[in-house]
Amino acid sequence: MSENNYKKAGTFYLVGNVFNKGIAFLTVPVFTRILSTSDYGIVTTYNSWIGILSMIMGFALHMSIRMASVDYKEKIDDFMSTIVMFTSITSAVMIAIAFVCIKVFHIDINLSLVIICMMHAYATATIEDYSSYLMMQYRYKRRTALMILPNFISVVVSIITIKLILKTNLYLGRIIPTATITTIFGIMIVILVLRKGKIQIKREYIRYAMAISAPLIFHGIALNILSQSDRIMITALADSSQTGIYSLIYNFSMIATVITTTLEGVWVPWFINKLKEGSRKEIGVVAKDYIHLMTYAMSCLLLVAPEVVKILANKNYWEGISIIPPVVLANYVIFAYSLYVNIEHYYKKTPYITINTIIAAVSNIILNFIFIPKFGYVAAAYTTLASYVISFALHSRYAKKLEPDLYPLKQFIIPLSHLLVITVMFYLFKEHFVVRWALMIVYVLLMAFRERYRLKIYFPEIHFFRKAHK
Repeated sequence: MSENNYKKAGTFYLVGNVFNKGIAFLTVPVFTRILSTSDYGIVTTYNSWIGILSMIMGFALHMSIRMASVDYKEKIDDFMSTIVMFTSITSAVMIAIAFVCIKVFHIDINLSLVIICMMHAYATATIEDYSSYLMMQYRYKRRTALMILPNFISVVVSIITIKLILKTNLYLGRIIPTATITTIFGIMIVILVLRKGKIQIKREYIRYAMAISAPLIFHGIALNILSQSDRIMITALADSSQTGIYSLIYNFSMIATVITTTLEGVWVPWFINKLKEGSRKEIGVVAKDYIHLMTYAMSCLLLVAPEVVKILANKNYWEGISIIPPVVLANYVIFAYSLYVNIEHYYKKTPYITINTIIAAVSNIILNFIFIPKFGYVAAAYTTLASYVISFALHSRYAKKLEPDLYPLKQFIIPLSHLLVITVMFYLFKEHFVVRWALMIVYVLLMAFRERYRLKIYFPEIHFFRKAHK
């Protein structure tokens, strides 16, 4: 893949991620206004179940596609066909078992909603599989379209359904359109994959995929606990209004997630192929630039964050601005430890990924239980950051055994110093937006000057950098 194509891929992923996270963030006030608190609560709970069930019903097989794209490069379409067939059959069996159990044991639950939820989860898993395939094939236009279309169509149809069609049970106006659209896309992907590969289930591929992915089912569930438990515990140990403030600030962190997810979509396939080639020196050079870029992006985000929150929420939420630094830093730590997780993925050490994630999740619950009763949602922000730091320590320690020369820890000293200084500036000038924005502009100019030679390498077509290089 040429450098120009890497830039195109990055641009497309940025557009897709900005659109998706933007839709998720900006539609929160829309749906909270057209749904009752009870209806909105049902939708939120439903979405949490989709996150968990898609991991279970899909067996986290999308994670195996990364390495299969290297190990079965010439047979990847047949591999995908096996994965999709296996997921479809096992999901059908799970849905049938759920149906029989609810009927036989007379379980007091909405059967239709359970079936819809499981179909939705199956389709979500299938879309995730195909998205990973497109990522490893560098088919960035299709992947970006797959990121945008289901969410956009679902939001539009949901709003129309709630406003114009339903009179009661309005939560169904959000759930059913989303589940239907997602399922349609999932079925289209199944047809597409089976037409391209052989319609078969090959045991070799299943054994390979399950060896990598099965441990990651618990990893995915633990990640859900790590990201959701603090909100549940704030409500239980403090009060729901604090949960609202905390949730808004974490929704703000979607901006940071856009940056990390966008770059990871380009980084992961490049990294895997370079490590396969043994180009460790090249990985080290580009990784340094990657770390610097993320540091600069997070630093700028910190300096402008208060104004973004004030634009997106009323004064009742502004007190949450004080926890922006630990939330943004948590996102940076997630990015940092993902570098080491990619090494573990390459060597198929997924059980260690799961164990480390579970340790971090349990640590988060324990810390929340100790500190939330005393300090409320503020404690949750710092305990979550601490839990991600624990995860970073565990992943980096194990990854160094696999690749001792990749990503030396000293590589993070200067970037972390940047972020700590910016954090101090944030608190010193929290109420002085002119000073913070001026600092941000100066910071960007200084970093651009510092990196001018590296920028010239990545963007030789820009006249400014050619001139600066001379």
